[in-house]
Formats: sequence, C-alpha cells, structure tokens
Amino acid sequence: MFMAAVLVSAFGTIVGFGGGVFMVPLLVLFFHVPIHFAVGSVILALFPAAVISTIHNLRRGFVDLVVGILLEIPTIGGTVLGAWLTRYLPTVQLALLFSGMVTLTGFSMLRQEYGNTSSKFSFLTSLNRLPPRLERKTPNGSYTIGGLTTVLFGSLSGIIAGLFGIGGGFIKGPLMVLGFGMPARVAAPTALFMIMITSLVGSVSHYLLGHLQLETGLFLTAGFTLGSILGNLRSASIAEKNLVQWIAWGLVVAGLVMAIFTVTGPAR
Repeated sequence: MFMAAVLVSAFGTIVGFGGGVFMVPLLVLFFHVPIHFAVGSVILALFPAAVISTIHNLRRGFVDLVVGILLEIPTIGGTVLGAWLTRYLPTVQLALLFSGMVTLTGFSMLRQEYGNTSSKFSFLTSLNRLPPRLERKTPNGSYTIGGLTTVLFGSLSGIIAGLFGIGGGFIKGPLMVLGFGMPARVAAPTALFMIMITSLVGSVSHYLLGHLQLETGLFLTAGFTLGSILGNLRSASIAEKNLVQWIAWGLVVAGLVMAIFTVTGPAR
C-alpha cells in the first residue's frame, strides 16, 4: 500500500491530478478497504502532499493563485450539488459515460501532440473566448480565462467529486491547458494548489463523519508525502511538450480506472 501510494502520488504530482482518482479504486479493489474509509484516507493523504507541492511550486513561480481561486469557487458549489444529485441520477451509467469522455479526451490530446490530427479543441477554445474574460499576463506566458468556461467546468469538477467521491484535478488541469491556453508547467501546479484546498475541507468532513482509518491513513500519508517530493523533483526535468503528453496519458488511465472501478466496485 505504501509503495502504491508513492507511485500514484509521484505521477499525480507531475500531471496535477493529485492521485485520488487512481488510489481510491486501488484501495477498494486490491486492498479491500471499505469505500468510505478509502475516500477519507486518500483525502487526508492528499493534503500534506499538496501542501509540499504548492510550497515548492510557489517558490518556482509556477502557481497562478488567481486562476486557482476562480476555479475553486464554482467547484465548491458543484460538490454540494453533486452530493444532492446522487439521490436522483443513475451514478453508474453517468460514471461510465464520463470515464469514456475522459479517455477519449486523453487519446485526442495524444493524437494532437504526436501530429496525427489538426484538432485544436476549437469548441473549448471558442467557449473560453466568450465574455466576460480575464487576460492573464504572467512571466510564464499570457492566456485567457473565460468566465463561462470557469463556471461550467469548475462546477462540473465539483459535481463529479460529489457524485463519484473523487477529486476534480484531472478535469481542471487539462481544462487550463486546452481551454485557457495555460502552459502545462503552470496548470499542473495550479491544480495541485486547488487540491490542497479541497483536501483540507474534505479531511475535516470525513473526520467528523468517522471515515478516517488510522492505519490506512498513516500508510497513505507517508506514501503520498514521499511521492510528492519525488514527483516535484522529477517534474523539473520534464519538457513542456512531454508534460502535456504525461497529462494526456493520465487522462487515459484515469478514464479506464474509473470505468473498471464503476463496473467491479461497490457502486456497481
């Protein structure tokens, strides 16, 4: 469990997903941890790992705090809505549909990066150009933050978190790259900054609900912390183009893992 946490956290740190979308299914399917303890323990482990990454990336100037806060506000509202919708929507079918969309987006990014298609995700780019817009000019580049895109995808990220019990880092990271035109080297750290906020709130909530298992939480926290350190060390040597490919592969894996977990896990 410790080694799995190290590997998941290192990869999640590099691509900005955090790792919860990978670790929760592993805990439930392979380590037979009850789902509520798995989610609570992973959220707890994400917090110190995200803090380490955020401090490291703030020193390097790779966290856009403005974008992070703007995206996090609708995420909170979406999370509440998602939790409420679990009473009315067929979560298994929705999870399978969403996992398919995530996987296809990852493959589309890979095709674009490897030069096999001229797709530039024009719909997402066009949507992001609608007013109101915020033009960001930073030392790491200039990009546009669309108000409508921020609200829609921030809310979607929160709804998915509320519906399926997983974080939304694997949505907001690619959104910032594909929609906002943000460099991947800034998008991944900014996504981790947002995970720091959501994991703190989630840890308190799950503690109050009694969803924290001490042994599992300690192993995961130690593993995620070490993985975060290793991931931050590795990310510095990855070129921008290669980092986009890592994010794309992360989407593919996240979509497949989510589909397998939905079919074989406790939500089935």
